[in-house]
Amino acid sequence: MGFKRFFALDSFRGTLRFYAVLLVSLPVLLATAFFTVFQRGQIVDAERRQLAASLRQESNAVRAWVTERFDEVAFLSRLQSVRQGNRQAIAEVFKRYLENHHSVSAVVYLDPNGFSAVDTAAPPGIYVGDREYFTEAKAGRSALSSGFIGRVSGVPVCVFSSPVTRPDGSFGGVVFTPVQLKVVDAWLTQATAGASGGAILCDREGRILAPSSAILAGGDLDTAKVPAKLLAAGEVGALYRDAAGREMIGAAVSLDQGGWRLVREKPVSVVLENYRKQALWVGLAALATICCLTPLVLRLSHHLEQPLDMLARYAREMRASRYGAACPLVDPRHMYRELRDLFESFRDMAGQVRSHIEEIERLSVEDGLTGLYNRRFLFAEGAKALDAAVRDGQSCVCLMIDVDHFKKVNDTHGHQAGDAVLAHVADRIAGCTRKSDLVARYGGEEFVVLLFGVGMEQGMALAERIRRALAQTSCPIANGAIAVTGSIGVAEVRTLVEYGGSSLDDLLYRADTALYAAKAAGRNRVQAAAGE
Repeated sequence: MGFKRFFALDSFRGTLRFYAVLLVSLPVLLATAFFTVFQRGQIVDAERRQLAASLRQESNAVRAWVTERFDEVAFLSRLQSVRQGNRQAIAEVFKRYLENHHSVSAVVYLDPNGFSAVDTAAPPGIYVGDREYFTEAKAGRSALSSGFIGRVSGVPVCVFSSPVTRPDGSFGGVVFTPVQLKVVDAWLTQATAGASGGAILCDREGRILAPSSAILAGGDLDTAKVPAKLLAAGEVGALYRDAAGREMIGAAVSLDQGGWRLVREKPVSVVLENYRKQALWVGLAALATICCLTPLVLRLSHHLEQPLDMLARYAREMRASRYGAACPLVDPRHMYRELRDLFESFRDMAGQVRSHIEEIERLSVEDGLTGLYNRRFLFAEGAKALDAAVRDGQSCVCLMIDVDHFKKVNDTHGHQAGDAVLAHVADRIAGCTRKSDLVARYGGEEFVVLLFGVGMEQGMALAERIRRALAQTSCPIANGAIAVTGSIGVAEVRTLVEYGGSSLDDLLYRADTALYAAKAAGRNRVQAAAGE
């Protein structure tokens, strides 16, 4: 009772002022104490999770690059000329491949005895039968080999290889594409957080493959290795101490091929450096906040007391049945004007927010250049629609469309003309399809059309109609017009998923394989997937 009387807590006025000051001071003081004393572990753990999450995301890009290289070398190994060992035809195919794949330094076909039969970078006859990838190929397996010096180039390389099977089923040799590590270095810098991001690519023994700055810091290609504790951190990341005794956070994500891993680590001292400074400033800011807000809160409580006193007076008048004296309580002249302004401001703001949200939702699923659906929408909503159609027993067809010689358009006429060509192609495709069809830009100069409730015969007919629409209409540009043609691969959905983890993955893979066959057959044509 003495405490309440001392702080005047037995009155509304004193209670309001006491709790107003308390509500200002207590949260600020608790937040400051929590930030400086208890948050260290949370900051480190949050940074570890963020580092691991960003590394997993970056690993998807690296994994996609590795998978693309394997798909390409597997495609080459399955060509009829390669399987038959026709060296002259193989040399021509390899030459065309190199013209469109500048990141690959060479393409090599090894005969079953381990000697190079066709090599785009060196004379044939070099023996590499002692390499690991040749041994793996003889066992019928593709391989990703790294950590050695190319016998022809004399520089560090990694090799993507695929076995060749002759028409009679016997071992027909190996096709491999060596990629110099400097190419991997440049690609890793672009695909991850950049040279300063700290992401390191290493093999199963921990030998650093890229970036070159990490290799130089560790010595050379043979001695530069990732610490064992970092390799053991795993995909979720871990907190550990390095050889120098520093507390570190790090993560290591496996790429599932050749034992390659993407790793990153960061000293805890660096993570906490900014937070220590912030803790000091938070404490000073808290003190300044209390000093500044206390007078304002007291003044605010004084302004609140006046309408409350009026409310109490009106309540007493109503209790005394003098309702006429209470009429000013419901007078809207002041209260309604502010509420009206608040409502109108909120309504305008809500309208703007709604408009922004609708625009953001549209941009999240639409390709900004062509106006078609983008790749994200294809793999999200397209996959759902395809699965639903398969469950209902509907036949569905996928068209994979690639603009022929698009790189030549960019090189000759510039990227602005290339954008015009992509918009032109998108318009032609959209003009040939139904509203129920899903048309998306798959990436670069590739487009995908998903046809629901359509069989292979109808899909081939539509593909041919799109091909003719492209071939018959030139794309106008600033200084003339560009003839545009496209190659189209067509595949029909199957209940058995052979490639990838979903019906859409399998369908896209087979349509893409058919597209490669169309391009290999001379472009500007429609090709059905094998076996359909």
